[in-house]
Amino acid sequence: MFLSVLALAEYDKGIHNLEPDHPDRSRYTAARDALAHRFSDRLLSVDDAIVYRWGAISGDVKRRVRQAPPVIDTLLAATAIEHDLFLVTRNVKDTRHSGAVIFNPWEDDPSRFPLT
Repeated sequence: MFLSVLALAEYDKGIHNLEPDHPDRSRYTAARDALAHRFSDRLLSVDDAIVYRWGAISGDVKRRVRQAPPVIDTLLAATAIEHDLFLVTRNVKDTRHSGAVIFNPWEDDPSRFPLT
C-alpha cells in the first residue's frame, strides 16, 4: 500500500483551515505526522508523468461530462494509473470517469480485488 503526498496535503489543508488555537489542531497534526512516518518509504510524489496524465484525464472528463473534475482527486487517479495501482477512495463520484481502477473500502468486496 502506498500514500500520495497529496493525501498529506489534504490533511494540511484541513489543519490550516482550523483556528490556530482550535483544540483538535494538535491532534490532527500528530495524526498527519504519524501517517507520514508510517508511509515514509511508500510515499508517492507528483512527477511529470503524473502531471501529464492528470492533464489528459481532466481534459477528457471535462469534454465528456461537461464539467471539470476536482484537481486533487484526478491527480490521485493519475498517480494510481501511472504506478499501476488501485485508487483506494470513498470519493467514487469525483474519480469514476478517470480511468483508474477504484476500490471503495466502505462499499466494495475486498475478495474481488487482488489487494495482497
